[in-house]
Amino acid sequence: MANLTTREGRPWWMTPFGREPMGDIFSDRLWTEWPRQMEEQWQPDLELKERDGKYFLRAELPGMEKDKLKVVIDGDRITISGEKAYEKEEEGETFYLKEARYGKFSRSLRLPVEIDSKAVKAKLKNGVLNLELPQKAEEKAKSIEIS
Repeated sequence: MANLTTREGRPWWMTPFGREPMGDIFSDRLWTEWPRQMEEQWQPDLELKERDGKYFLRAELPGMEKDKLKVVIDGDRITISGEKAYEKEEEGETFYLKEARYGKFSRSLRLPVEIDSKAVKAKLKNGVLNLELPQKAEEKAKSIEIS
């Protein structure tokens, strides 16, 4: 069973005669390039975990340069945005597949606690942005003197 021929992850018996209805219409070059040619925003894949009162956010940003990235923290909300420049197509080149993501992106998420923005650490290495997000210390109740 391990060597079962599949098409797009499906066993051969689910695609009679090895084809899906209208399957070839989407393999045409026009359709494979069409979504990437649109000015669509993309979003990086994220991982968020908590350990010892700190949150750790990992964003996969292949090919991004740190001067093209922006991280904004506002209380319990974090926003990562940037832009990955399109690669120039050389004259005479014909693309048969284009899956790389280019253009602007923005990704925001709300964390369960407020973050101490002054203590955040950020590092971009090998296309992965790692953020260490320490929790903001809770303000203790304060007695107010009445005049």
